Amino acid sequence: MPKTSGERTAEQPSFRNLLTFRLHRVARISERISEQFYRKHLDLSLPECRVIGITAGYGSVSFKRVAAAANLEKSYASRVVSALVDRKIVEKLVNPSDSRSVLLQLTAHGNVIHGQTYELALALNNLLQLPFTQAQVGDFLAFLATFEQQLDRAAGSIEWEDIAAAARVGAPPPPESGEETFGQTFDLDRHFARQLHDMLGRYLASD
Repeated sequence: MPKTSGERTAEQPSFRNLLTFRLHRVARISERISEQFYRKHLDLSLPECRVIGITAGYGSVSFKRVAAAANLEKSYASRVVSALVDRKIVEKLVNPSDSRSVLLQLTAHGNVIHGQTYELALALNNLLQLPFTQAQVGDFLAFLATFEQQLDRAAGSIEWEDIAAAARVGAPPPPESGEETFGQTFDLDRHFARQLHDMLGRYLASD
């Protein structure tokens, strides 16, 4: 019998159940929400907010460290920093330990913007965490911290032999036919998406 559009057989594995796929999807959605949120309230992009937050955390910091911490390519990070310098949010200082580089520091105006940015970030995080208990959030953050360390160790060094060795050690078995985890959680995800949409709408409308 011919399959309808989008239908797949039980024998075909789904990328949608893989950890990396789900993380990428969540990250993209989170970035899109955050970008719209900061643009609306501060007329700043998400990368600009990240640079502001990282610079504030260090006090004064090298451009190279900011670019790495924000996970931005140097050329793009340079444009972001230049935009913030033009808006008098960030200033460049001579690096006394390396004349070939500069240090970045928030201006007085930048410190005010940082305070506003942090308050908005805190409000957005609290909003997104509403459906979950503190224990769930804590467990998730602990997992992310450990997984981030694993990614840092693996970055640029994973070879096919490593993947084969991991497969021999054993991976969680795939879901049985008709028990795909993505399908099981879709209704919950859809309900949460509607709930999040309504909450964000009320929050933005109250501004």
